[in-house]
Amino acid sequence: MPRHITVVYTIHDETTAKDELERLGEQYKSYDPENPPAIGISAMSNANEMRRLELIEEATEEYRPDEALEKINDLLGAVKLAE
Repeated sequence: MPRHITVVYTIHDETTAKDELERLGEQYKSYDPENPPAIGISAMSNANEMRRLELIEEATEEYRPDEALEKINDLLGAVKLAE
């Protein structure tokens, strides 16, 4: 049974991060779900996923379940998130 870990990179200098991001992108592109490696990058996001999770948690705490679900659906579809 596979398990997943999440790693969050914080980039303060795009120029310095360029090589690392290219390396990660290549690993992601080469991931084959039909023949997965022992360890590989199966998902990536350029959005601020930590902020998205915070907003989802806030929605579940602040709204009735039906309203929270609508807010969460909107958040899941958002590409760019405010910091």
